[in-house]
Amino acid sequence: MVIHAVCEQLLIGALAVQPPAQPMLERLDPQRRVAVVMAILALVLIGLMLVGGVMIGAHWVRRMARHRPLQKRSSAVAMSGGENRRLRESLSGVLPEVDTGNTVQIDTDSAETKVDP
Repeated sequence: MVIHAVCEQLLIGALAVQPPAQPMLERLDPQRRVAVVMAILALVLIGLMLVGGVMIGAHWVRRMARHRPLQKRSSAVAMSGGENRRLRESLSGVLPEVDTGNTVQIDTDSAETKVDP
């Protein structure tokens, strides 16, 4: 028990003699400290540059998405009414009989393809 108390007193004395802990950066010599600070600064600047590059790239992509190029007339619009009518007549056996003004065509298949249960 006495040995334990003596060891405890020695440990407390050793801790009291040590100088207070300094940050790692302050324990380095001046040349290495400058090198470490410059490396940290370089990493921060590279990170900011990457973030700025992403922001500029995103702005450019949004601007390109909003850009509306001059629209060329499609071939169906550019065709005269007579050409369109003649084309429909020639393809009448192939094209379905639907109203092309409707957005959704319901039940457009013929009776031949339906399977009765």
